[in-house]
Amino acid sequence: MNRTRILTLMLSVGLLAGCAPTEREYEALVTTLQGSAKARQLAVSECTKGFSTSQKRAAAVIIDSTEKNAARLACTRAVEAMRSGRLTYADAVDMKRGKFTPKLVKIVQGR
Repeated sequence: MNRTRILTLMLSVGLLAGCAPTEREYEALVTTLQGSAKARQLAVSECTKGFSTSQKRAAAVIIDSTEKNAARLACTRAVEAMRSGRLTYADAVDMKRGKFTPKLVKIVQGR
């Protein structure tokens, strides 16, 4: 398994499983996402797998989408925010802890 896949899987699984990567690991992943469209696709794919039915329902309400598209949209927006630097390590930790700030809501909503 190449380094890009390992980093992407680490963050995707880590964030979804309840444990956050270290700040240094997060920064390495952001750098990977900035340079690799394939890594971004993999991150979105892994992220969407972690959504339960109730999480899809909640995401659909927050982002004004169908339940079918909610996970993909939320994950795509979060990965893009990571790539651009808008989603910081502290934001990712807040998200994992269930502490959804106005900034995180805006990111997921695509604003």
